[in-house]
Amino acid sequence: MKTEIKIQARVYAVTIRDERTGETKEDTIALDKTRIQAIQLVGMNDEDLIFRAYNRKGYRVLDIAKPPRKVELTVDLEKLAQEQLPITEMRD
Repeated sequence: MKTEIKIQARVYAVTIRDERTGETKEDTIALDKTRIQAIQLVGMNDEDLIFRAYNRKGYRVLDIAKPPRKVELTVDLEKLAQEQLPITEMRD
């Protein structure tokens, strides 16, 4: 049985600084389209979400490259489940 799902996502290149060490580095963050649509309903935008996600982990966002890359991600649920929980554990 085919158990794949497809997720529309936006991938952003981000320049961040670790507030603990002062180290600056490049990173990427992917946001699914439905999450972006949901935050727009409460008056936020994609940049707000990116800032909040990094700030919670102790980073300061210095730059977000525009425009984001639009990608379609495919997740094979069966394969992912087998990696997380081997068949022998499922039978117990």
